[in-house]
This record gives sequence, C-alpha cells and structure tokens, in this order.
Amino acid sequence: MPPDHIPAEFGLLPANADEYVITSGAMKGLRGVFTRDKSGAVVGIDLAGRLFSRVPTPSQ
Repeated sequence: MPPDHIPAEFGLLPANADEYVITSGAMKGLRGVFTRDKSGAVVGIDLAGRLFSRVPTPSQ
C-alpha cells in the first residue's frame, strides 16, 4: 500500500458555508463540500466525488 498523504490545510469558501478548498499538500486546489443530516449536523465530507463519513467518538 502507498503511504497516506500528509495532513493538508483547507479554507472555507465564502459563497457557501459548506464548501471548502484544500490549500496545501498533494491535493491543493481540490474543492469539496460538507454533508449534513436533517438536523444540520456535519456527518461527512465529499471530496472529489468520494464521500468520507464522520466516525462517532465513544462519547457520541
């Protein structure tokens, strides 16, 4: 397996609170969007057409 990418920085885009852009690292320039459930809680992110779901912590 290839090594994972190092963590990258991202910025929130001003036009829509749920959109972001990666600002550093190997995926610099890619845009994504936060996904929310019916109550408005963030449950994942969409990056380059792939959905990455949020994993609950033990206290949740």
